[in-house]
Amino acid sequence: MVSAKDPDHGHRDDFEYLIEPDAKSVLDALIPAIFEIAVYDLILEANASEHSARMVAMKNASENATELKDGLLLQFNKLRQTKITQEITEIVGGVEALHAN
Repeated sequence: MVSAKDPDHGHRDDFEYLIEPDAKSVLDALIPAIFEIAVYDLILEANASEHSARMVAMKNASENATELKDGLLLQFNKLRQTKITQEITEIVGGVEALHAN
């Protein structure tokens, strides 16, 4: 009920609102829906966290594999260079032995 102007005091501020359906019916409908949305949100957050953790793990594994590959390549190149140097030394030593005779 909305009252009109009170001739003695200007506007009156007493309002009566009619809510349909009643507040209990609204809450009975909204609370399960809000709970369902909250549970669904938790499931989505858990899935996103799992995917994020997998991505981080794969990134770390890739970086570790790259470091391992680089270390092994460096070790291989050092061994190869040592072998080449040894062969050159043997060839030079053989040539010097031939010229010494």
